[in-house]
Amino acid sequence: MTDIPLATILRINAARTIPLARYEEEGNFDRFGYIKDLAGNHGADLPAVIEIADLLGPDEDFDGLVTTIEDAAEGFGFGALIVGGA
Repeated sequence: MTDIPLATILRINAARTIPLARYEEEGNFDRFGYIKDLAGNHGADLPAVIEIADLLGPDEDFDGLVTTIEDAAEGFGFGALIVGGA
């Protein structure tokens, strides 16, 4: 399924501060699933998206995280680090 360690998945889900229903509205079972789908939908590297999510904090999952990934996908600065680059 994924090469992300279970401990990381559990940590990501435990850090959630936004109600679970908000993630379910996006079609996800938990916060990790949301982050994984977000990475996949933007062609981004999942470990890099997890790092950005950790830096921004869980309160930014539906705002700052999305904006950062979209900006990276469009090539604003650090896109190569997130979107399949070196």
